[in-house]
Amino acid sequence: MFKSSFYKMFRVEVMHTYFVNNICKGLVYVASKETKGIIKRFSLKLKVIDNGFEFYTQTEKTIEEFLNYITLTTGEESFNFNITTTNQQFYHYTNLPVNQLGVIKFSSASVETSNKEKKLIPSFTKKQEANILSRVSIHFQELIKLDKSKELANYKIQFKARETQWKYFILNNSKQNLGELSITGKSEKQFKGPFDVILQNGQKAQEFSLKEGVLPLSEVPKYQFNLISNTKKNGEARTRVICKGLPAPNPNTIEIKRSESELVVVSLMYVYV
Repeated sequence: MFKSSFYKMFRVEVMHTYFVNNICKGLVYVASKETKGIIKRFSLKLKVIDNGFEFYTQTEKTIEEFLNYITLTTGEESFNFNITTTNQQFYHYTNLPVNQLGVIKFSSASVETSNKEKKLIPSFTKKQEANILSRVSIHFQELIKLDKSKELANYKIQFKARETQWKYFILNNSKQNLGELSITGKSEKQFKGPFDVILQNGQKAQEFSLKEGVLPLSEVPKYQFNLISNTKKNGEARTRVICKGLPAPNPNTIEIKRSESELVVVSLMYVYV
């Protein structure tokens, strides 16, 4: 619990469309070395919340006086924070540049404002080695401007789920007569196939892939598809559900393919019947 003498200078809320209710999970927020020094010297508080972090001060000066004094005595002009992840799948299910190492930078100097919401605009910087996911910079001058206009310094970071081309491989281990297979669902998305393929392990399979476009990965499945068998017996057509609720993509089971103009991430799903 914070003492009543502390008050909030700013808040950074982190959201992610992969998760239920858009609340991002599995991230760690740590002040940079320079900001840690400022926190210790000026008795500031970094409070980690469920979906981001908040920053507190107990100064009796105005925000402008206080921040200008920090700059005068330390040379620093912003509070900086590093974000890392405890889940390596984050790099798979998040819409990040494909096959590139780097850091996503966010700055309060680069903001998209809508309905009083201050959304930090991401900027990806390539690096040979990246031991952090993101770096967030909250500039003193931006805080001073907001304080003067009596606006809350509440910022938002929005990560988006990676969209992939879904691909199912049907393996008939039971050797039963499946007839003509198809995949259907409640959404408008359709699958093309089946196509006979040989997997890398030498097994035969029937392949289905999204006819058009891509679908986002999600923590809880948003789409449900069924595997349907169409056969004929004594001249009469018969339709039955072979698998109700085909598996949703696993963020770890992906491959990267190059299309005519870009790299495409493909989700691979194997169904044994």
